[in-house]
Amino acid sequence: MVDSRPLRQVFASVPNLFSAVKATMLKRRSRNVDHYSLSSSDDDNSDSHAAKRPPTSMTDILRYSEYTYDVDTPPTHTTGYFAVPNTPADLSCDSLSTHESLPPLIPVAVDTETDTISEEVVPDEEIFDDCDLRYIMQCLEAVNDINEGPIPRKCTAGDRPLLQWRVLVDSYLAELLRIEGRGVFTDGQCASCKMPLQGGYWREDCHDATLFCASCIVVAHGQNPLHRTQVWNGQYFENVSLKSLGLRIQLGHTVGHPCCRPVPAFNDDFVVLDINGIHEVGLSFCGCETVMPQYVQLLRNKLFPATSIDPKTAATFRLLQHYHLLSTQSKVSAYDFYMTLSKRTDNTGTKQPKDRYHSFLTMTKEWRHLKLLKRAGRGNDPAGAAGTAPGECAVDCPACPHPGKNLPSNWKNTPKGTRWLYKLFLGIDANFRLKRKKVSSDVADPGLNHGYAYFVNSSDYKTHLDAFDKSTTTLDDATKHCNTHDAIKLANIKGSASLASSGVATVDCSRHEMKRPCSIGDLQKGERHVNVDFLLDSTLKQNTPADVSASYDVACIYSVHIPQRFEKYAFDTLDTHSMEWSVPKFHINAHREYCRSAYSPYLLPEFGRYDGEGVERCWALTNPYASITKEMGPGSRRDMLDNAFGAQNWNKILTMARVAQTLLNRIKIAVPQRETHVLAFQEFTASFEDEVVTQWEADVQTWEADPKKAPNPYIVQRPHLSQAAIRLELAEKDKQALANGTATVLHEDFSASSMLVNGLEIEETQRRLHSEYKALTKHTPDLTRAKLIEKSNVLQRKIDTWRSVQQLFMPSVVTIQVQSGAVTPYQADLLLLSAACTRITIPPVLLEHEWELRRAQAYDALTDLRARLELRAHMYHYKDRFVRGQREGTRSNALLQSIESKKNTNVARYRAAFAALEVLSAALGKTHWRGNLRELRDGDVRHVSSDDGSGSEGRRELSWIWLAGEEDASTLQTEAGQQNIDASLRVEWCKARARAQRWSEECELLQEEMHRVLAYHEWRGSWWECQVGRNFADKLDYQEGADAYAFRQASIQRGIRARCQKAWRFVDAWICLGAGDEADGSSVVELPMVTAPPNV
Repeated sequence: MVDSRPLRQVFASVPNLFSAVKATMLKRRSRNVDHYSLSSSDDDNSDSHAAKRPPTSMTDILRYSEYTYDVDTPPTHTTGYFAVPNTPADLSCDSLSTHESLPPLIPVAVDTETDTISEEVVPDEEIFDDCDLRYIMQCLEAVNDINEGPIPRKCTAGDRPLLQWRVLVDSYLAELLRIEGRGVFTDGQCASCKMPLQGGYWREDCHDATLFCASCIVVAHGQNPLHRTQVWNGQYFENVSLKSLGLRIQLGHTVGHPCCRPVPAFNDDFVVLDINGIHEVGLSFCGCETVMPQYVQLLRNKLFPATSIDPKTAATFRLLQHYHLLSTQSKVSAYDFYMTLSKRTDNTGTKQPKDRYHSFLTMTKEWRHLKLLKRAGRGNDPAGAAGTAPGECAVDCPACPHPGKNLPSNWKNTPKGTRWLYKLFLGIDANFRLKRKKVSSDVADPGLNHGYAYFVNSSDYKTHLDAFDKSTTTLDDATKHCNTHDAIKLANIKGSASLASSGVATVDCSRHEMKRPCSIGDLQKGERHVNVDFLLDSTLKQNTPADVSASYDVACIYSVHIPQRFEKYAFDTLDTHSMEWSVPKFHINAHREYCRSAYSPYLLPEFGRYDGEGVERCWALTNPYASITKEMGPGSRRDMLDNAFGAQNWNKILTMARVAQTLLNRIKIAVPQRETHVLAFQEFTASFEDEVVTQWEADVQTWEADPKKAPNPYIVQRPHLSQAAIRLELAEKDKQALANGTATVLHEDFSASSMLVNGLEIEETQRRLHSEYKALTKHTPDLTRAKLIEKSNVLQRKIDTWRSVQQLFMPSVVTIQVQSGAVTPYQADLLLLSAACTRITIPPVLLEHEWELRRAQAYDALTDLRARLELRAHMYHYKDRFVRGQREGTRSNALLQSIESKKNTNVARYRAAFAALEVLSAALGKTHWRGNLRELRDGDVRHVSSDDGSGSEGRRELSWIWLAGEEDASTLQTEAGQQNIDASLRVEWCKARARAQRWSEECELLQEEMHRVLAYHEWRGSWWECQVGRNFADKLDYQEGADAYAFRQASIQRGIRARCQKAWRFVDAWICLGAGDEADGSSVVELPMVTAPPNV
């Protein structure tokens, strides 16, 4: 028998979950069934049967009958009813539409005296005796995903319709051919007036295949003047326009009411673009006493004119709506769409329709702009389009904090422990695939959205760049803080000579992957600070809270001097905002060790499970627009991308509204992960003494208060040797010997140590020259070969000079040099001490000098090797994201080859130093000298992560090169070695603490975001209702339309809120699961609950 006491204790600790989950409990059938007998002569009274009928509920009432046969008595049967809750597969939108939650599962019994169904009261503890926790989880998921419907049944042969259709190909083909003829309508009479037909006309766009005469077909299409018509010419149907049959479209009057003064369109060749093709129609404007402007007459008939004066072309509203949606969903260009319309009209090339492509472009631009203004409520505002504020037409992220919209009124006065919940998370990044060629100009194509949505105002942006473009951070300044990112030399590898814009930069809502208002701008050449500064300042002005966390792949470089730059620009946004900086998860591995902790979002406090990569994921939706917009004018491109970003934001809102999506999925993952990591951290902490934990806690809290200045507890300080430090030490010894008069002077310019140092420098020059010779091909230019020969000559002269000095300190080396023979300069054996000590006698003092230099050289080579691997990993990541085309690919490959060559040089330098150390250790009698230095194999040269293809994450092992740094393995036995072990344990404890805290913060933050979504949609619905009656007070028909639109938008907002609220109704209980006290008294981490903000 399974002990159910722990489970009962869990449910007892969360009373809020009890009532919500009780509905999903299955019980043993025997406890929920009551039996009664019915004789074979039951009365058929309808009232009696109505009393026995199970009630309608969210549970299935199942009937159970048992028949009894006996020789002496009439046959009887026993019938029982028991209630079973709908399984997750049985739930549907219809069944849940009138219920807020699953009703409680209670035993149902039939009263044998009254023939009614009653409820059996069972103690709560008994209900949960045999409950299944897995089934509880399934029910919680089911009630939050009511749109999934029934579980799909198993596939059968009937589920493969293509196989069944294959045998009917001839039948289908025959029907298609039959439609080409008249079918059964061959009697030669008009289907309407019964008059004899001369050919007969067929309505291609109607479902009816009957034939009509010319006059009847015109009358029938008074309401559908854009239908296509064909006439039977005796052999086949051929296309004919309704205009040629006499049909005219009269504007300004209802159908059937002629105008007393019709005014035909200019030259009477009006063209209408519709979904089914391009039509030449006969169109007349109204010229009587009710005359209105021609463009108004067209708009009231849902025809959008290409020009406002003497229009000759128009597009139907449904066509513009169709293309508007298609361009955002399928990324279809206007040219491809127009050519589809042209082919739809005539796909033979014999009767080409009139070209209205440029008119179509104009109409789509104007339509997008009008839709943008309409959805932002500008038509309901008396100020109209001219009163549009910057960023007002952008679609806001409802989960982000918006003061005055979805935050409590006292949010600024909340305690510090919960103030971080109202922090805004931003992500900064650039996309170098959204280029624009040098086509048109802002004068010829200024655009219509002047900073109304996502792109910043172009004139203000250019003014800023003209004033401060020259004062940008250089690569030399950037390398002082981290690796040579410089947005990884993008300006150097892109062919920007023919580009007006090399890409775009953006400041996004990174946590919810939505574009922010006034946050996007063009880049001219690379990712420069002057561009990003303006974008950051612009979006911070758009109703943002005071606390902001921003992630940027070069945040360690960008954030250093940002206060000074903003002060120079006279930007005041940093005075009212507190900024925290981090590096996105997948970019941080390319940074130095200090940056990997000081800028890690998983280690910094009050970040939740924020990876900072949301802005990267957004580009996947935007990149298909690159081929469409690269040859657009500047204004058209900005308007097109504004429309695309708005569609993406709206789709994100709909995703949040869809049940069991986005935030709901995140919290279903976060709660179990929180419990797992909190428990693991508690167990890990219990293995240490209290005073040790107290000290570590104090260290990590000090660092969290000031990560840039306080000692970093996530880093183990490893002593690092460098050749520069050893050279300085040897020079100090030579200086001291000269001062004491104990130095042996064999050369006026060189001492023994300086001779060795110069020898190592020549050896390094040989390696570089050898690498350049290996890169030669048969197509290498003569000039390149000549320069290499000159370098070889210079190296040879240096070797000759150095050898003359070497002979003073190593006289016996002359015989070995003679035996070695003449070779090329980069292959010459310098016969340093480590190479000559096995063949000639060398003083131990000189060997000790080279030992120290070689050991420092090994550590220097490892440091440089790690930096090259970090840079290579980041470059591969960049190339996969942005590089497209042969030219860009060739340039990036050249850069990668350069990095690879330098990496190979570092590998060769380490191997030479390690080989020399092995020889010198034997000559000097040194043992246990290796420490964490090892023989470097090809498989050891890999990145710290698997981003560069070194293997899967689950099986990846960290290469030893990332752990090397201590001077000597013998120190592990000393007090310093023990301190190093303690430091490693401290790092692991701090990381376990960070994991537990981040998952706990994630649960709190997700709850707060859900509350913000509900509050935002409530505020937005109220805002739309406030727009009712604001405009068109003197035009009742216009006012009614504007008010109807406002009411509809308010209903949409409240509908989204209702769906979210229904989907998240069990979240509070789910958060509490497992957060109570254990029965044995062990502590459980208490997490504060985030209450819903009051209505704003």
